[in-house]
Amino acid sequence: MKKLLLILSLSLLLLPLMAQINMPRPNFSPYSLKSSLPNLSMSHSMGFEASSSSTGTGYYLSRYTNHLSYKLSPKLDLDLDLNFVNFGSMNTKSSFSINDDNDTKLLPEFSLRYQPKENMSFEIRMGQGMMNRSLFDRW
Repeated sequence: MKKLLLILSLSLLLLPLMAQINMPRPNFSPYSLKSSLPNLSMSHSMGFEASSSSTGTGYYLSRYTNHLSYKLSPKLDLDLDLNFVNFGSMNTKSSFSINDDNDTKLLPEFSLRYQPKENMSFEIRMGQGMMNRSLFDRW
């Protein structure tokens, strides 16, 4: 029992001294990402729209886009857009009410550009355009 008390009291005395040791700590700051990946850039955008007709029907649409761009080499660029879209319809005839057809979608867009020479470039794109007709078919 005395040994246990001695070990416990020594550890309590040494604990503040051990806290003073400068040990490497990981940096989880999102701002440190730029220094570790200098070829990566990120931007964001938001948009809102709504419309109503004279017949009393309408729609609303909101969009948040996270744009990532990465320069793999001086001649090869990678772009990724993640579009979070929320949309639905509404009635404005006698009073304002939002219908039960609210929907949220993730619409990714991707492109890879290769430019071996100044006058020559190749691009591969994949996307589901924001103004896809199927989004507005129900109105």
